[in-house]
Amino acid sequence: MKNTKEFSDRSAEERRGLLAHLILNKTRKKDSLASIAPTSVSTLHSDALLDPAIRPEGTSLKAHSEPTSIFLTGATGFLGAFLLHELLQQTQADMYCLVRSPSDAEGKMRLQRNLEAYSLWNAGLNPRIIPVVGDLSKPNLGLSEGTFRRLASQVDVVYHNGALVNLMLPYEALKAPNVLGTREVLRLACRIKLKPMHYISTVAVFLNGGSSHRAVIREGDSIDDTGVPSSGYAQSKWVAEKLVSTAASRGIPVCIYRPGLLSGHSKTGAWDSDDLVFRIAATCLRIRKMPDFDAIINLAPVDYVSRAIVHLSRQGESAGKTFHLVNPYPTHYDRLAEWIGSSVYPLERMSYEKWRAEVFYLARLFSGNALDALLLLVSDEWLPEGSLRLPEFDCRNTLDGLAGTSIICPPLVSELLDTYFPYFLSRLRLQ
Repeated sequence: MKNTKEFSDRSAEERRGLLAHLILNKTRKKDSLASIAPTSVSTLHSDALLDPAIRPEGTSLKAHSEPTSIFLTGATGFLGAFLLHELLQQTQADMYCLVRSPSDAEGKMRLQRNLEAYSLWNAGLNPRIIPVVGDLSKPNLGLSEGTFRRLASQVDVVYHNGALVNLMLPYEALKAPNVLGTREVLRLACRIKLKPMHYISTVAVFLNGGSSHRAVIREGDSIDDTGVPSSGYAQSKWVAEKLVSTAASRGIPVCIYRPGLLSGHSKTGAWDSDDLVFRIAATCLRIRKMPDFDAIINLAPVDYVSRAIVHLSRQGESAGKTFHLVNPYPTHYDRLAEWIGSSVYPLERMSYEKWRAEVFYLARLFSGNALDALLLLVSDEWLPEGSLRLPEFDCRNTLDGLAGTSIICPPLVSELLDTYFPYFLSRLRLQ
């Protein structure tokens, strides 16, 4: 194809073929997205049935007692780094962190490097970080039966944040870490002694074609109300959340936290450069062009979300509740575009169709997570007709639980954006 117009002029089927061809050439995976059939709704419901053996075995930690040992999954991720940091700050507990690694020493180094990447490392707290070499996708979390039982007898509270986050992969590619991993974490939570389980889900469990017709989704609404989500990642979290809810009905103390889109640290600007939102903004800045589309932007700084989760998890009144971790002050895309044009540098505005054609050509230069993000932007499923109208997510439980604290979500206005864009530009220069 000689120009971007040729991409836009192709049919949706032809564009999907071009994307699949690009994925195969870049990743060299013969079992890629294009070769995996969509998962049926009946299979998702079947996978959401929790093993009858997963139920409380013993007494639980006394209410309001301080934990001495905490188990955390996903500590090598973006939100996970901030959760680990907050738990180290707000508790005196030893942190047992599940990590994939050849050895304890290398696992510890992975955790340290992740904290350092977001300027969170504190050498004085190093002795309290204990790597647990394992794998979410494996039975018993990849641990021997003896190690699994010792861990179950030692930890007092479980924070399950770990998941494979890839919006391009189908459900079957995500099932092992996201669904089966949650099952194994629940098994740990009720083995030997009963431990409170704090599960990090996502507001995406409500997102499918029908959810856009709902004006407001409240924290107490059932995830069955909007049906099965449309993307593989959201489906895996939907099934996992149903497992967690079943565990709660059997007597396992559970809280569910549903973050929305995360943005960088509100003071340092530190952001995951593989994050979808980061990649969208980076793409616009790189080509100096922005698409015209109708969208409400709801970004919550990662430090607000992590502080809120840890604070709420330590309040007795939170038991059994679900919390939405979203920004109570969303803004329209046009306001963000105007700020970029006036405060960073002017970007050409163009139709979404023309913009995504240019992004397709840019995608040929990238691979890995960067490629995934770019391909998601140009797929027909991501922004139908250039409009992104999502329901409003009520966060009353969260706001009530944070009342009287200093944990306040900043609105997406110039003060916050002034923090983000120097970090954006510095990361772009490194790429």
